[in-house]
Parts: sequence; structure tokens; C-alpha cells
Amino acid sequence: ICGDYDADGLTSTALLVEILTMLGGEIIPYIPSRIKDGYGLNTKMINAINNNNIKLIITVDNGISAIEAIKRANEFNIDIIITDHHKIPNNKPNIFALIHPEMTPIDSPYRYLAGVGIAYMIARSICKKTNILITNSSAIEFFCIGTVADMAPLLGANRKWLKEGLPIFKATKNKGLKAIIKKLGISQTLISTEEIGFKIAPLINAVGRIGDPNLVIELLTCDSNMICKKLTNI
Repeated sequence: ICGDYDADGLTSTALLVEILTMLGGEIIPYIPSRIKDGYGLNTKMINAINNNNIKLIITVDNGISAIEAIKRANEFNIDIIITDHHKIPNNKPNIFALIHPEMTPIDSPYRYLAGVGIAYMIARSICKKTNILITNSSAIEFFCIGTVADMAPLLGANRKWLKEGLPIFKATKNKGLKAIIKKLGISQTLISTEEIGFKIAPLINAVGRIGDPNLVIELLTCDSNMICKKLTNI
């Protein structure tokens, strides 16, 4: 799963890593370093992925404009599924599949999804087809963070899912999110878009943009209270 280093991209990555792991998949997250690699999928990442004998890449919140990386992946016979919400270029990339809000009808409730919204939509579909309860995951919490952080319009599916997710956010079972909430001293019973937008999302963005973004993925997918405490104190 290849994501971006901002809060939308990191929550999108963590969301699909968690869901696909629940299905028994062997999932490896790849997040580019803002300082060393720049934005999005790149040829350096493709080379590393090929060296690990991985044959399927799913991008989240990026990839639509990664022309050179896509060419390199095609040379290695690596399939790419791009999920992105940034502008589709005139020449669509040569990939296995593209999942993008612009490809929905103009009045579609999914038209306004951010990267994490697309990941959440995919997760809901997967869970429905495999009879897995999405409520056993942290998907709705990740959706809330990424959507608010990316300032996606609160319309359509965004509005509906935020109304479902915010009231139960504080009761999350995700150990990493619990550690973040404790670290930030958030004591409210109900967490609003304000706490997410001005406290939780900026913390995730800061780590992703000026530190090691993989630490965020490790935290959000961690199942050890001790490790979560250590990661939030770095």
C-alpha cells in the first residue's frame, strides 16, 4: 500500500493495511520521505517493491500523476491499482484499475471523497463481500481524521460517515489513537471536527512531513500499549 506522508495519506494507508491484514493478506506499507523522496509514488519505490517480489501495488491519496513510476512498474510486470482524488491528467495511466471520485456521476454522494474516503469506501465494499464487520476495525476513525485533515467538503458520503464516526471516535479500540488522544490531553467525551482539525491531524501531519512517516503507520497499526506509549513520546 503506497500512501502519502500527510494525514490523509497516512490514515488511508493505515486503513487498508488494517482491513487487508484482517483478511489474511501480507501487506507492506510504503510511504515516501518528504525530504528524501518527495511526493507520491516514484521509481525508487518501484525498484524497492520489485526487489521484494511484490506484484500488486495499491496507491492511496496519490499515484494519478506518477507517470515514470507507472512505466517502471509495467516493465517489472507489477499491477497497480490507483486510488486517488487529485486531478486526472488528460492521458490516463496504463494501470490495472483506477478508483477516483471524478469517475462517478456528477451527483454522486462519493464525488467529494478525500483519499481516506476512497479507502474507506473500498474497505466497506470488501467487508460486505467477505462478511467481515468493518466495525471491528479502526476504519471509521481513520476516515474522520483524514477527511477533516484534508478539508474535504462536508457533503454526500463525507457528511454521512462523519456523523456516524464522530460520536464513537472517543471509544476507539485502536491503541495508537488512544495514545495520541492521551498525549494531546483531549478529555472531551465526544471528539469533534475541531479536536481532529486542530490537534490530532496537525500532530500526524507534523510527523509525516518533517519526521519519519512510517512511525505514524506503525503507531496506527500497533497492538501493544507499551510500544504505542514509546512511539508517542519520541
